[in-house]
Amino acid sequence: MEKRYRALRIISTLYKIAGAIVLVFAILGAIGMCLAGVLGGTALEEMSREFGEMGGMGLMGSAIGGILAGLGVLIGGGLSGLTLFATGEGISLLIAMEENTRMTAMHLAGQARPASAPAAPGIAYPPPPAG
Repeated sequence: MEKRYRALRIISTLYKIAGAIVLVFAILGAIGMCLAGVLGGTALEEMSREFGEMGGMGLMGSAIGGILAGLGVLIGGGLSGLTLFATGEGISLLIAMEENTRMTAMHLAGQARPASAPAAPGIAYPPPPAG
């Protein structure tokens, strides 16, 4: 069977690749944010002990802030990546449905026979007996 919709197949593949790349960057970004928060929070605590209070960095200047920021990056990037990948899969699903429908129509067209076709043109059949 001939493959149709080459452009849609390419677009579907591009969406899947983009989704995978976004997921990888989301994971790496979340790890980076957590590390930066933990290491940066520790460094700020050391500096605040050494030089006194530095303007109250609050929660975002601590290790907990870095972990929360990493979690936010992971959730946001993960949802974006999954949405892109699901879009590519949805396009692939629509193409597969079209192929299946086309194959079924061709199969049914090959098996279809008229139910009451006359044997030869111009011959009239008698009516069925009354009974």
